[in-house]
Amino acid sequence: MPAANSRPAIRNRQHIAITGLTTLTALLFGLPVLLGLIGIILPASGYFPALGQTGFSNDAARHFLATPGLGLASWLSLKTGLLASAVSLGGCFVILMAFSGSRMMVWLRRLLGPLVAIPHSTIAVGLVFLLAPSGWLMRLVSPALTGLDQPPTWGLVPDPYGFALILGLVAKELPFLLLLSLSASASMPLSRLLAIGAGLGYGRFASWVFLVLPLIYRQIRLPIIAVLVFSLSVVDMALLLAPSLPPPLAILVLNGFHDADLAARLPASFGAIWQIGLVLAALLLWWIGERLVGAAVRFCRWRGWRGQSADPWLGFLSLFAILPMLIGVMGLVAALLWSFAKGWFFPAALPASASWLHWQDVTSYLPLVINSGLLAISAAFLALGVVFLWLYHGQDLIRRNRLLQAAIYLPLLVPQISFLFGLQIGLSWAGIDGRWPALIYIHMIFILPYIWLVLAPAFAQMDWRHDHVASSLGLSPFRRFLRVHLPLLAMPIGAALFIGFAVSIALYLPTVFVGGGRIATITVEAVSLAANGSRGPAGVAAMLQLLIPLVCYGVIWLFLKYRFGRFANMQGGGLT
Repeated sequence: MPAANSRPAIRNRQHIAITGLTTLTALLFGLPVLLGLIGIILPASGYFPALGQTGFSNDAARHFLATPGLGLASWLSLKTGLLASAVSLGGCFVILMAFSGSRMMVWLRRLLGPLVAIPHSTIAVGLVFLLAPSGWLMRLVSPALTGLDQPPTWGLVPDPYGFALILGLVAKELPFLLLLSLSASASMPLSRLLAIGAGLGYGRFASWVFLVLPLIYRQIRLPIIAVLVFSLSVVDMALLLAPSLPPPLAILVLNGFHDADLAARLPASFGAIWQIGLVLAALLLWWIGERLVGAAVRFCRWRGWRGQSADPWLGFLSLFAILPMLIGVMGLVAALLWSFAKGWFFPAALPASASWLHWQDVTSYLPLVINSGLLAISAAFLALGVVFLWLYHGQDLIRRNRLLQAAIYLPLLVPQISFLFGLQIGLSWAGIDGRWPALIYIHMIFILPYIWLVLAPAFAQMDWRHDHVASSLGLSPFRRFLRVHLPLLAMPIGAALFIGFAVSIALYLPTVFVGGGRIATITVEAVSLAANGSRGPAGVAAMLQLLIPLVCYGVIWLFLKYRFGRFANMQGGGLT
């Protein structure tokens, strides 16, 4: 009887927990995006009290649609976003097929952490140093291959077709997707699936395409969509790598928001809505592409294609898949050389001499580095705490509820340029724009989805029998967390903190808008210096921007290795 009476109470507590979790998720992620969209829609409709406009009109839409080069800017954003996302995903899958189970994959796994840590703007700065008309690549091949003793009038960056931007996006997003794919494949019976494929007469390529990749894609689909949305509306990389006549749509909108004439913000607000429409069009095209690829795979399987003839090409394709990451690393080396260069004249492959000239003022960057570090640490730990709360009390609910999953990714699924200005207006009205709490909160909501991606699979793979044994021995929930859960999840927690830290360091547009120019970070400074052509100082800023997450990676890895390393074989994921 008591047991029977307790069931309604248990169900009530579960209902309360579910309701609270749903409300918390909506408030954390939905509210800032909703407020930001309202702050965009009203000015786009003509309502902007700051200019004395309290009525509604279509003037903003009319002025924006009359912007010269709008069609080309929209096409440039659509083309670069779709191609960068497709190439990143394809390269990721090719690397998985070619190197899975090999020693090469072991080395790639070790390099993924540092590669993911590299901020987008650092990659962009490096590519500018590498691919510019007087960049390192042209110096390496001149005059032997080009016959040039002066920099050419043309360059690989910025190019009118956006290929440099695509290359930069692929170099940054491919390691991220590969990390997620490896995490997803860890929970699958990969060896058994490949053995089944071999037993059916499939080659390695066909076994992956028919049996494995659809399962991986299903698990990482939301992050892929987030990558697509980001690629369509990226700002920091586009400022350095994309053409300027016309620029991508996000830059066109950003220029309107930064115009000294406040009236220009009304057409820019409609441009932010136009950006959302462009993203929706891209998502529709991506959905059509999914259906076409799925139909092609089913047709090949129906025709009995075994794919053995494609296996010899995997090694060749993998070289092209790895190439963007190698080019990104070469760009970082070029930025490092420029930061120490003195008297580096074209076409010399290396500087004539080294100098600490650009590093003498490194102390002037110290406040920027401190701001970036404090912001990243605060946001990462807050996001980690929220994710732990969800995983302990609502993991199954979130896994079953696609709406809640979408809510977690909402800040990544809506273009940043489309709601951050509106959010800035709301924060300014509340008197908290440019304040640390507001900026930390915004960074947290962008960080949290990545921390969830790392920790959720680790929680799902954890052997809860250890917890049951500890509970039977009388340990309280808090002591079970310290004695059982924390050691078992130490490596995934470290990986989550590191990724959250790296994402925060890389955030450019949220810092510019929400920070209101009052809180400067090393990322904002690096982009500004590179955009102004200050090569030496930009190289120093880029190296500092890269150094912060790498130092964080090393500290976390060493601590966890020596403190919890004996539990590594029991953990669901980690920094390596």
